[in-house]
Amino acid sequence: MKINLPAHWSDFIKIFTKKHKEDIVYDTVRVFRTEEEIRERYDTYEFEEYLPGYIPVADDSGGQVAVISKDSSNTKVYLSSYGVLQEKYFEVLDRDLLHWMQRKFPFERERNIISPAEIEKREKENMVWTQKISSFPGIIEFLEEPVSIEGLALPENYASAETIYYFQDGYHYNSVENKVLTEDVPGAFKPSWIVLASNYFADPFFIDLNEAEDNFPVYFAYHGQGKWEPIKVAESLTAFQKVLHQIQNLRFDKSGLKECFDENIDLENPLWKEVYTNIQDEDDDSEQIETYESWGKEVNLYITDIGPNKMKIIALLKKELGLSGTEALQLSKEPKILFRTGYTKWLEHDRKQLEDLGAKVEFEILG
Repeated sequence: MKINLPAHWSDFIKIFTKKHKEDIVYDTVRVFRTEEEIRERYDTYEFEEYLPGYIPVADDSGGQVAVISKDSSNTKVYLSSYGVLQEKYFEVLDRDLLHWMQRKFPFERERNIISPAEIEKREKENMVWTQKISSFPGIIEFLEEPVSIEGLALPENYASAETIYYFQDGYHYNSVENKVLTEDVPGAFKPSWIVLASNYFADPFFIDLNEAEDNFPVYFAYHGQGKWEPIKVAESLTAFQKVLHQIQNLRFDKSGLKECFDENIDLENPLWKEVYTNIQDEDDDSEQIETYESWGKEVNLYITDIGPNKMKIIALLKKELGLSGTEALQLSKEPKILFRTGYTKWLEHDRKQLEDLGAKVEFEILG
């Protein structure tokens, strides 16, 4: 049976094969260059049985494998293991293959070993959570009709009703430390809150199960602030979904989108204010982005001022540069921080991401 490889893989492999001639890159990473190589791993490790919706694209020569979805609309690169090919244990390695290549194909080396007892416990917890939400059609409808909007700090990732508990990792519990994170005290994530979606920065959109009579107002909170401060962003799940549909329908009509915000949305709300600013910045930056892409130069991307959202920048430095919390904090105090080296076309997303967080950045052309 022929594997239909998504177009973004074909685009990636053309660039990769021009750049890399050796079989193993960066000491351990083997990128599968042809459909035949992919087919060999696909058949050997029985992807058709365990992960029929995914394709192996690279491994770390040590049991870990990077996979992508057969769905061409999903460009994310996921980390799995040849020994445990289960979607619910995926971790996101990167937003797409080209960006992953730009970062030199990092694989997470330290793996959390989950005991059979812990797996069984989590499966039972998931059953309980699934039963909790099954009696609320509004929640199920919201999850079954996701409106994913990239680049504006709005929901990009949605929970599945069947695996709702696993989506709470990082909010209700920490799967690495096997630690419960919820407490019914100020600043903590409340036990009655359920995360239904998150944006690119893992900032959660959630509801309170105790507010069913109010049709579940939707809340948002910034991740990595040291405490959780919920911001109400919609009076109900239905209202929130309606707004998301409006934004999605006007996504490429900037004037119409800004008019919609001006007339219908509370711009004093921190989230909606941030979204509105992102929309304005897209207009302001469109000519500049085109110029950067036309250069195609290799550059250093520096942070020259971390701006007002210090904790979010520190969290980003920790994640993207592989630093400890202490190291990221220390680096954030430097007057000029090297964030990434690469070609301008590939660094535009990083530039915008940093500026969306309030940081000031600059490119420095190499050579």
